[in-house]
Amino acid sequence: MTVSDKVYSLTHSQKTLTAAFAASPASSPGHLAKTLYAEHHKKSISSGGYLETFMGALQLGNANETRRIPPSEPTQADLDRAAECGNFGSRPSDIFLKVSEAWQTCNFDSFHKKIYCDVLATLDTNPWAGVVSPPLLGSRGVVNLSIISVIPDIIQHHYDCIVRAESEVFLATNFWQASKSASKICEALLELSRRAMKRGKKVVVKMMYDRANLKMLTESHVIVDDAEMVSDEVKLPKRSDMPGIDFELVNFHQPVFGTFHCKFMIVDRKIALLNSNNIQDRPNMEMMIHLEGPIVDSLYDTALISWFRPMHPPLPLLDSRYRPPEEGYKFGMENEYATAWILDGSKGAELFQTLQQGAGGRHDGEVDKRGKEDPASSESLGTGVPFISGTYQTITEHLNAGDQPDTHAKCPMVLVNRAPNGSPGNPASGLHNTQDAAWLAGLKYAQRKVFIQSPTLNAVPVVEGILNAVRRGIECTLYLDVGFNDGGEALPGQGGTNEEVSKTMFAQLTDEEKEKLQLYWYTGKDQIKPINASAQKRNCHVKLMIIDDSVGIVGNGNQDTQSWYHSQEVNVMVDNPTVCQEWFDGIRRNQNTHLHKLEKDGIYRDTDGNPLTDSTGVGSGFRGVVKGIQGSIARVRGKGGF
Repeated sequence: MTVSDKVYSLTHSQKTLTAAFAASPASSPGHLAKTLYAEHHKKSISSGGYLETFMGALQLGNANETRRIPPSEPTQADLDRAAECGNFGSRPSDIFLKVSEAWQTCNFDSFHKKIYCDVLATLDTNPWAGVVSPPLLGSRGVVNLSIISVIPDIIQHHYDCIVRAESEVFLATNFWQASKSASKICEALLELSRRAMKRGKKVVVKMMYDRANLKMLTESHVIVDDAEMVSDEVKLPKRSDMPGIDFELVNFHQPVFGTFHCKFMIVDRKIALLNSNNIQDRPNMEMMIHLEGPIVDSLYDTALISWFRPMHPPLPLLDSRYRPPEEGYKFGMENEYATAWILDGSKGAELFQTLQQGAGGRHDGEVDKRGKEDPASSESLGTGVPFISGTYQTITEHLNAGDQPDTHAKCPMVLVNRAPNGSPGNPASGLHNTQDAAWLAGLKYAQRKVFIQSPTLNAVPVVEGILNAVRRGIECTLYLDVGFNDGGEALPGQGGTNEEVSKTMFAQLTDEEKEKLQLYWYTGKDQIKPINASAQKRNCHVKLMIIDDSVGIVGNGNQDTQSWYHSQEVNVMVDNPTVCQEWFDGIRRNQNTHLHKLEKDGIYRDTDGNPLTDSTGVGSGFRGVVKGIQGSIARVRGKGGF
């Protein structure tokens, strides 16, 4: 297929929302976005409440959104044209380009050039399908640091980045809950205020979260007042306690089902953090990446669209594009924002050995005194990546480390997001976005293997995509949680629990095909078997897809029905085999998941042949519906999150 003239024009436009807002800072980013690409618009961007959602539900959607053209293999000229539709710096790999193209072609050959074309195709009927200005969709950047760890480690890095801000901070989270994690962010804001007062220059801080309330009957983006900020459920500092900060907070939810599920932060348009965790206390393994490079401007543009409202005051760096650091990009511990609480790895070596022994004597490899693994002792991990530990003394206090990447040059990246959809039901038009297009393309065009880690997996498109990939000989490895959010997933239309889905998937495959589906229950590094997530002891909340060891998609989106059809998500697609290997190695190092595979009937049994005994027993029947409704009410009341 060929990239259309419309899409080519959009991606080469000189117009972006960021530039338009910089030229008119007293206006609303949402209203500017409605007219920015008026000649291409399918529909306007919305900030309405329940009435608008109800009216939208009466519309059947545009058939052109999901219409597929006859299968055709893109020519070299087609791929070259796609490569021109992004600020990549260097030509992306074939796999990266092809996965971006797969939305309009079902040919499985020559995967390496189709992904990006697939993503581009979504812009044909809606320029905002990626929740970013089209010229900023394809970009480039570096992954300076990845942290695959428990929430306190990631929050510590947020703290260290916030207190270093000089002009502005934009912080977005799905769920904010008064907790130790939230208190750490509050401490960062107070410290930032103190430093700003000392410098004599205020810092502008914008924050977003999703706590649905009745005000959203008429307006989805609600300014949060002091009373809610200091309430028992939120416990943010009073504005008067932060005199060095101009602080503004928006509560955003697109009724009824359009959750603001984004989790990212941008500081001074220098760095961006993209993470899987909410700001709350949970026994979760999570993942965060620290990004620098022009991709930061892409996330900045997404932040403005998400905010929608006028800003009081506007962000001070609206007209300042990303500028690379004068001394070049710094990685891992050398980065100026790297957390001060990560050590040199000496404690990590000791901890890692202890964790290995606790895994029933099954080892991935030995570690030397400097905290590096001996390549000769490991069949699966021979990269010598340092295992970095924090200032923790016991296994239960700290399960892993920050994954410190090797230095690498800027690589092609694409922001693959989706906008919120509050309307009930799961129509095909709900898949018309860059996130879903990228995921589908990855499964369609993989030539060897696909790796997915997600707390939940039940959306019909991803289940079908995995089964189709397996049937054509692609190895699909799935790391999932047993029992994660079973109540919510058991509700009608949500797809079912992970235990239900695993059995259903294997039942649809032949014996030969089953060998290509490798499904595992998440298991903590200090555990010898999976623990049901309902116990709230060891959960995994990482959201990652790696295709053929070379293209990675990471961010906020789960592989469940809610994320595929309704929630607003932010993800980045990275074209870099080295980074993908670092991510996979980090996951292997701090989990025992790879030791706990389900059998070919979709049921996990231990070494003695016994199935798990701590299942919640929640299914898609009446009991599941009741429990799901209870969980949904709890989330709305601020007593839960996902």
